[in-house]
Amino acid sequence: MRTNMRLPSVLVALLTVSLVSSTCSSDGDREPPSVAIAPPLAPEGQADDSVSDPAAISTDDDPESVAESADPARSLWPVDPSTLDPDAPPMWTVEIIESYPHDPEAFTQGLELLADGTVLESTGLRGFSTIRLVDLESGEVLARAELTTTEFGEGATRVGDTVIQLTWQEEVARRWRLPDLTPLDPFAYDGEGWGLCLADDRLAMSNGSSDLEWRDPQTFDVLETVAVQLRGEPVAALNELECIDDHVIANVWFSDFLVVIRGDGAAVATIDASELVTNTPVEMSGDVLNGVADLGDGTLLLGGKRWPTFYRVRLVTE
Repeated sequence: MRTNMRLPSVLVALLTVSLVSSTCSSDGDREPPSVAIAPPLAPEGQADDSVSDPAAISTDDDPESVAESADPARSLWPVDPSTLDPDAPPMWTVEIIESYPHDPEAFTQGLELLADGTVLESTGLRGFSTIRLVDLESGEVLARAELTTTEFGEGATRVGDTVIQLTWQEEVARRWRLPDLTPLDPFAYDGEGWGLCLADDRLAMSNGSSDLEWRDPQTFDVLETVAVQLRGEPVAALNELECIDDHVIANVWFSDFLVVIRGDGAAVATIDASELVTNTPVEMSGDVLNGVADLGDGTLLLGGKRWPTFYRVRLVTE
């Protein structure tokens, strides 16, 4: 998101409230409409509507982490999501297992673990957008390629030996060959691009609305569009995506929460990652939670835009 964007009047609370659709932009200049949130409980610590410049907000919290070894045999899910009732979605929280250094200048838009153990990262902001391969443990950038100065990088995913990377408003999906990130012919699409992940033989793509588009990974044609709903209400501002076990985990932009989505669009669980936000010092309010990758050992990698620290976490029930 662009740093001159006005902070939404309220943040998203997914445990006891529902979101309604919004046409706000992921990273744009225009002011988003108010996000209507229904009671019974209002979120605490709502944003001040008087703040027009997110860069004016800073935090001084020190990061904390707990170093433990992940269990390779452990399932990612506290409960099999295919058994969950979307009318009564549970709220899961995160347990920090380990923390990793991260480039604090990287405006993270997408994360994915590659087969060789490196992390694929897409970064945004015009003039600073990149696609890069990163060493998880050290945060060292092993390889990178830059987008043009007019392109705003968004979510990315691997398809075979190729990376597909969305752009926000340019209606172009950049393509890069692994492992050297050689540029290939791009795909074209209509509308905005936010998040992207591969689920078996199709891509899931978000555009900042409450819809997910299922696309052909070879042609990028739209196969199906599903409306994402939590307890029957649309979940607006879907952002970075990770496809895992026939479900999609989605960041909800400008919130501390993620949602777990079935293929038909039903949100069957929510994830409260506010502990990570509390632990991470950031300079601007636009440096929000964003970026989720399955580490393949029962844990997730979670990060944020220009975060100096990323986290390996385990999903746990409250």
